[in-house]
Amino acid sequence: MDLGARLALSLPEAARALGVSERHLRSVLPELPHVHLGARVLVPVDALREWLESKAVGERAASERLAQEIVRELEK
Repeated sequence: MDLGARLALSLPEAARALGVSERHLRSVLPELPHVHLGARVLVPVDALREWLESKAVGERAASERLAQEIVRELEK
């Protein structure tokens, strides 16, 4: 799926782009950037990219903090 020209994705399209089920995507919808247009829910492509990068950076930082704690405990 070429996301370059797309402004927004439907939930099924966003789920496929992320490699998750639509059901899982709906379960995280409250934290996901999205827009309601009538009965449709659209996920802006740029906002989705930023959200995903933010999640990756946050998890990377959490992993680094955990590794530092383990090293400190081992040094005791």
